Amino acid sequence: MPPQIHQVQVRNYKSIDQAVVNLEPFTALVGANGAGKSNFVDALAFVRECLSDSIELAFKNRGGIGAVRRRSGGHPWDIGIRLLLNLTDGVVADYSFEIAARPRESFRVKRERCRIQGPLAEEVFEVQDGRFVHEIPGIRPKVARDRLALFAASATEEFRPVYDFLTAMRFYSIVPGRVRELQDPDAGELLKADGSNAAAVLKRLREQENGSDGYERVCRLLSRVVQGVERVEYKTVGQKETLVFKQDVGQAHPWSFEALNMSDGTLRVLGLLLAVHQPDRPSVVAVEEPEATVHPAAAELVIQVLLDAARDRQVLITTHSPDILDYKGLEEHQLRVVTRVRGNTKIAPVAASGRQAIREHLYTPGELLRAGELNPDLEDAERAAEQLRIFGSPEAIPRGSAG
Repeated sequence: MPPQIHQVQVRNYKSIDQAVVNLEPFTALVGANGAGKSNFVDALAFVRECLSDSIELAFKNRGGIGAVRRRSGGHPWDIGIRLLLNLTDGVVADYSFEIAARPRESFRVKRERCRIQGPLAEEVFEVQDGRFVHEIPGIRPKVARDRLALFAASATEEFRPVYDFLTAMRFYSIVPGRVRELQDPDAGELLKADGSNAAAVLKRLREQENGSDGYERVCRLLSRVVQGVERVEYKTVGQKETLVFKQDVGQAHPWSFEALNMSDGTLRVLGLLLAVHQPDRPSVVAVEEPEATVHPAAAELVIQVLLDAARDRQVLITTHSPDILDYKGLEEHQLRVVTRVRGNTKIAPVAASGRQAIREHLYTPGELLRAGELNPDLEDAERAAEQLRIFGSPEAIPRGSAG
């Protein structure tokens, strides 16, 4: 089994008061617009940006700490995030941090801890207000209070896998208009969040060595979604880059159509395929509403591609599409229903009545969603929230899949 996030605990992040969410290798967050699906995914993106860039930049990208930190009764609270990870070879990790605000949009890391447990050994570091409570040999005993110590700890063999996993998470909301326009030159190693360097990624994928068939797979899957499209190719236009689609129009040779002439659905599906098959494989791929602007007939292939990708990396999606949920390969334990109760986002498995209806094949999840009967188990969400401990007992780290 590939490395994955087993559990996410979030406190005081945007619309999320307290949430404890177990994740599967493939997890679909289902709920209406405004329920808070994107806020949960963004909490994970916030972790990645804090580590790969800086906490300050992560806040600035979201409008400042005041726009991120949840307020209750007019009083803001500290942000806390905890991630329980299943890595490789029986190794598990528990990483958490808490950020407090200071005057004039400033902040400090109140506490940070990372614990690694393997079959034979255990390693831990902990920092409080910039000072190591549990030190790492060879690492300075003090760090800046506006920085996370895991970056420094990644210099050690023990903690490097945690840092690598968290900074390799990727988050996508493909914007067809950005895929369509002429693109600036790019190395093409990583697909940008909006797909705006798709041409460079496609070029890099085609040039990839070691017998990879990623490019051919992308073309093959795209041809199944878009009737007549045989392949897509990279093209330079002066100092810019773009995409050219080869399409069968019933002539001796396929015609060429530039991205400017392709539909939003075609470009979005291409972006999705590149996100999954890009050269630098992410640890987690999170996709916002993969069904948007895609014809309902193609929804089955979209979810099939994502489920297939979850065999060797973790996949999260947000959706409110019954067509996505109708796919027969999607099981109810892979769903997390998101709703908003008095301004607070709640995330829970499907309610017991819905689970029974799905398991007895009385309804599909999509049919329940259409009928307004795909409800969360709010009692489960409350019980889980009561167990939230950003710096809880390390003995609670689970092993195996989240099931």
